[in-house]
Amino acid sequence: MDRLNLSELLIPAKERINFEDKIGLVLSGGGARGAYQIGVWKALKDCGIEIGGVYGTSVGALNSMAVAMDKFEDARELWLKIDFDKIVIDGTDGSLIEKAIGALKSGGFDPAPLRKNFGRLLKEEDVRKAVVDIGIVTYSLSNMEPRELFIEDIPKGELEDYILASANHPVFKREQIGLEKFIDGGIYRNIPVNMALGRGFKEIIIVDLGPKRIRDVLTLASLKRLEEVKHLVIKPREFYGDVLDFDPEVSRDFMKEGYLDCLSELGYLAGEEYYVFAKQDTIAKALFTMPEKKRKEAKAIFGIEPWQSESTYHFYYGQLVPVLQNHFGTTSPLETWVVLLDKLAGLMELEKLELFSLQTLIERITSAVRSSIENIEYNDISCQRVMSFLEFLINNSNMKDLEDQEFKKFEDGFSSLTRLE
Repeated sequence: MDRLNLSELLIPAKERINFEDKIGLVLSGGGARGAYQIGVWKALKDCGIEIGGVYGTSVGALNSMAVAMDKFEDARELWLKIDFDKIVIDGTDGSLIEKAIGALKSGGFDPAPLRKNFGRLLKEEDVRKAVVDIGIVTYSLSNMEPRELFIEDIPKGELEDYILASANHPVFKREQIGLEKFIDGGIYRNIPVNMALGRGFKEIIIVDLGPKRIRDVLTLASLKRLEEVKHLVIKPREFYGDVLDFDPEVSRDFMKEGYLDCLSELGYLAGEEYYVFAKQDTIAKALFTMPEKKRKEAKAIFGIEPWQSESTYHFYYGQLVPVLQNHFGTTSPLETWVVLLDKLAGLMELEKLELFSLQTLIERITSAVRSSIENIEYNDISCQRVMSFLEFLINNSNMKDLEDQEFKKFEDGFSSLTRLE
């Protein structure tokens, strides 16, 4: 897939990271939050970013195998059907915390279901033949030492064992390989970016699900000082579940968020709380392409009479936008509209895990109940007038036809992400 052109995106070029070569992908541990990484992976695919190596800890190690084999659909379906019973054997009652405490007292949950379900995905021969480099982290309790293992370091026939050793959460029974017992690699290093650096990658994307160890913090801090290495950290804006909340709905939310956060960090989406595809000011284009009569009606919403001489251009760039920019402290019309719509969507408590264009976000906002904005003003412009203006544009212009074709591509990718046949 061709890489998409970022040259016209909202994020300024000096603040944007353009990945040109194959990247090193680093996947942290995070338990049930691992579905987020599948969303990120889908976004990377849709952006045409190729993965040259993948390095994971715990659930990141599990997901790294799917990445190496390029089994996106299998991994996606596994996460969308996962629940607690597909991870561990547990016959107890009570809350998740009570179950975990009980498991620790009895020696830990039996992760046999995880081995069974993961085993359906993992094909060791395919992993070893993969063109994608692989590395995982686990920790030997028997020898009290970490094991940072590349694929060639893992004996043939033992790949599944070592992957499950990396993902051996402290509430599980210990994973044993030969005479050694292992525990989750996250107790030593949750973000193995050092493995990507060790393999020579100069372009690295890190998916950080938390928590971080002190060595993770120090490694990420040192990474910022390596001018020759481009790197991007992608992490959830919100957490929709804890590390043991294995549930299809939790997975679905994390997967959506991973997709949207990745596109946002790459510069395709704007918005602090909401995810808005905004490459161009379609509000201005919609206004300027309306017939003269309609433009006069649009200006009349703000009290400008038909006999007054203000041109539509002067009204928009000389009056409306400057007032809004001054209120929001923004520097361009497009940024101003994104900030305004983002705040309005928050006031109206719209669903956050959606992909919006300017047009679709305006439609959702203008169709919502407006009682929450009755007394809001932007300097001397009432929010109600701005809302009426936007609604007028939606109903009387070709705004939908002005949307960029790239939005449709991402919209299709997002809508298919959590769909089960």
